[in-house]
Amino acid sequence: MKHAFIAGAVAYVIIFLGQPAYLLSHSEDTAVKRIYDHLVIKDYTSASQESTQALNQFPQSKPLWQAHIKTLAQKGDEKEMMTAWFSFINSFPEEKNNRDLMECLAWGVIEKAANSSQPNIRIFAMLGAYMGQDAKGVAILHAHLKDQNSFLRSVAVQLSASMRDARLCDEILRMVRQDPVWQVRLEAIKAIGSMKIFAAKPELIQIVSDDRCSAEEKAAAIESLVNMLEAVERGELEALVHSPRAGLRLLACQVISHLNLTSDIDLIIPLLHDSQAEVRAAALYTLGITRTSVFKEHPIEELVAELAQDHDPYVGVTAAWVMTLNHKKLGQNAFKAWLKDEKRETRILAAAALASTGKYGFPLTLDAFNETPDAYVKMNLGMALITQRIAPELGCRALYDGLKQEKERWMWEESGFFKALAPSKISYDETIPNKPEAVNQITRLEVLNILALMNYPQAFEAIKEFLQEKIWGLTGLATVLLLTEGDENAADIVQRLLSDSNQKVRFQAALILALWGQGEDAISVLQQAYKEVDRELKERILEGLGKIGSESSIPFLIDKMQEPYQSLRVIAAAALLECLYH
Repeated sequence: MKHAFIAGAVAYVIIFLGQPAYLLSHSEDTAVKRIYDHLVIKDYTSASQESTQALNQFPQSKPLWQAHIKTLAQKGDEKEMMTAWFSFINSFPEEKNNRDLMECLAWGVIEKAANSSQPNIRIFAMLGAYMGQDAKGVAILHAHLKDQNSFLRSVAVQLSASMRDARLCDEILRMVRQDPVWQVRLEAIKAIGSMKIFAAKPELIQIVSDDRCSAEEKAAAIESLVNMLEAVERGELEALVHSPRAGLRLLACQVISHLNLTSDIDLIIPLLHDSQAEVRAAALYTLGITRTSVFKEHPIEELVAELAQDHDPYVGVTAAWVMTLNHKKLGQNAFKAWLKDEKRETRILAAAALASTGKYGFPLTLDAFNETPDAYVKMNLGMALITQRIAPELGCRALYDGLKQEKERWMWEESGFFKALAPSKISYDETIPNKPEAVNQITRLEVLNILALMNYPQAFEAIKEFLQEKIWGLTGLATVLLLTEGDENAADIVQRLLSDSNQKVRFQAALILALWGQGEDAISVLQQAYKEVDRELKERILEGLGKIGSESSIPFLIDKMQEPYQSLRVIAAAALLECLYH
């Protein structure tokens, strides 16, 4: 009898211990707690087993379904996660707008992609992380700052530059000091200024003063230093001005101009005769931007007149710019030779500099506009006619003619301190493989934007022709790093093209509006076009829907998180986050 009792007890214990914990407790609350406990310690397999078994006993438990979906999301089981989501909202229709769960779906897809072995998928994951603007996104970007692939590290730096998270700042500072790849270090140097990483100041000064560092690194370091400065002692400026290092003398000029330190302008005067052309030009620009008109009773135009004939075109043009701001006649006379220089790039630079003098450049601006046969000189001067409202119709006509006749790629060329519309010099960039064409499309769109703003009669036809000719397929990274928003006038014109008879025009109009983050009417056009276009344009459509950020796109985006291609699923997830956070 005793032995039978013991045997029965042992059998009972064996059976008892073999049961899942939630069956022992007979409590769905306990099961939910155990699932979340597993998630806390990142034991996703056990959490998944617990949630699956618990749902078998409590199939109508809403908390268990929610825990199960979250478990599958963190486990990275996308297919089962989406199946569970649709089963959940079928059982509980009132939960179809559950924002917490939809966020989990999106982050589940993005976090899985962040661990992909394919670099292009990891890039999509970083874009999703950037768009999410969430602590989870910061963690993904931080991990990719240490990626073995230097290209991905460079992308991660550029996307992190708009954030101030301490982990990202620390990692980017480490990259400036230690990353072995020049391009990655360059992006990290650029990011330091916008992220205000003050601890990097010694490294930046070292870069500026080191003759072994490239011109690009020095320029980026100077820009970052200037962006971080809020004040500077005169003694520090004196040390920079008298430094044997040209980079530090250049830094002195840019600090004075950035902080508008007119009381320290006397330190700059000797640099007008510096041995380095770049320093001479920076000293000139500082005089112009601080609007210094007299120094020790000497008119500035007299002090810089000799430099207007400098052998370096950039110095000469900058001197002419300073003179024009202070003495119109002398300055305009100095500009004439540069506007007729034998080198086209010098003529374009001179036109951009003259245009930037505004009202001080007239009447030469109008005269040179009428005389020049060079389309780019005419377009740059034409923009001055538009901004000063002096014969703006002529300026618009020059831009319109340029759009129709000049078929080479365009760019905004920042020649030192002046920004010029010019033929593109942009070469292949690993970060944005189609960057030359992307920049061309964006530049032309910005010019069309000017025509729309001015209500130019041909603006509508010009934009329509642009949409007929160009394949508006900017990559997600290009839209993040390059694209600017359209003016309301341009948006109105593009909006009208949503009903155009040409399907390509309708689609591209909708895509541009979407990437500008405008146009609820574009949503239906994009969703209808989705099934008819190739995978690359599907990616652009999903990105565009995310930019618009409408809650009406949420069902469509959730559906596309079931696409067979991981790139589409990740972009749909990123777009979903944008719609949820908009």
